[in-house]
Amino acid sequence: MIHIIFHIIFGISSFTLCLITVLFGTKNAGRFGLSRITKNTFNIHRTLAIITGMVVIISFSFGFVLGNGLNIVLTFESGGIHGLTGLLAVILVLLQIIPSLIIKRRKRIKLIHRIVGYFLLIDLTVQLTAGILRYAAFYI
Repeated sequence: MIHIIFHIIFGISSFTLCLITVLFGTKNAGRFGLSRITKNTFNIHRTLAIITGMVVIISFSFGFVLGNGLNIVLTFESGGIHGLTGLLAVILVLLQIIPSLIIKRRKRIKLIHRIVGYFLLIDLTVQLTAGILRYAAFYI
């Protein structure tokens, strides 16, 4: 039962952190008026992105263990869209963070970084909704 509670807490946290990270990124890019990128707002965005990535991976790990561990077929069949969007979230997080930390000239990956970030937020929205519906069906 404690695994389920941690999975729920980390799932909600990953969505919330991703939303805040995307908002900081859009502020830095000037989507809310003029671009106000400073070293401070960029560092906040980067730190939040790394924390979000860790939380997403931890949440997926809890869900993977809850969904029958290493039996990957059962994990995704019993989880349905919730399990698949969780796996997609981990992949998107890795695609988002690793190149951003390695590549120094970020202008080369700016568009891809932006697209992956928005897709991650959409994926986590679907993930959270599917998780709420799944766990509500089991426990309510």
